[in-house]
Formats: sequence, C-alpha cells, structure tokens
Amino acid sequence: MNDQKRQAIQYHYAALVKGMDAIAVMDNLSGSLLSQPEREFVKESSQIRRERNRELISILFRTREELEPFEGFVDALKNTEKHEIMAAEILKTYTQDNSPAEVEKVSETSPTHAGEIEHDLQTKQPELSTMNA
Repeated sequence: MNDQKRQAIQYHYAALVKGMDAIAVMDNLSGSLLSQPEREFVKESSQIRRERNRELISILFRTREELEPFEGFVDALKNTEKHEIMAAEILKTYTQDNSPAEVEKVSETSPTHAGEIEHDLQTKQPELSTMNA
C-alpha cells in the first residue's frame, strides 16, 4: 500500500481497532487481497477483536499497491454493516490529503492591473476635487 493511503487509514487507526469487525470485513474483501492462510491467521490470531483488527490492518499495509489494498479495504468497509461511516471517513481523509493545491489568485495590485487602477484613480480624482470645492 502506498504511503498516502496508509496515512489515511492510520489517521483513523484507533477507531478502526476499536470498532471494526475484522471477520465481517474480511468476508467482504476481494479474494486477491488476502490468501486463505492470511484469513485463517487473522481469525485464529486472537479471541480479542482489537488484536484481529490490528492484524488485518497490518496485512493490508504490507500488500502490494498493484492489488489495490486501500480500495479493496474501503469497499469492504462500505459493504459491511455498520462500517459505512468508517469507509466514508477514510476516503474523506485520503481525498483531503491528496487534493490538488489551490491555484494562487493574482493580486489586484499586480503589475498587469496596476496601470488600470492608476488610470481609474486619475479619472476619478477630478470628481473628488470638484466635490471639495
């Protein structure tokens, strides 16, 4: 998994470890993401849900990017009852962290506009002087 995707998941790591049901999520994971021995290892690794969650995330972090582990994990969360919000939050974090930089706006006092502004000030100047008279 690439670093940006890993960081999006790590940002929500505590919530995932606490609230995810790894076995239910694995039921919705694509078969190419986890081998049968990996699935069995997660299921048998611990009776404690949090430990199973940590193990599943750890395996996904080590999965090659070509297999799209992030996308598969998020899809599995979306398709697992009561996990849709987690999927949305992870995607939101990933999207915000990878949005294109905003284009810098040109200042109104940039050299291209400076002449226009100066011209406007000169044409309005006589109007001001007649008002003061």
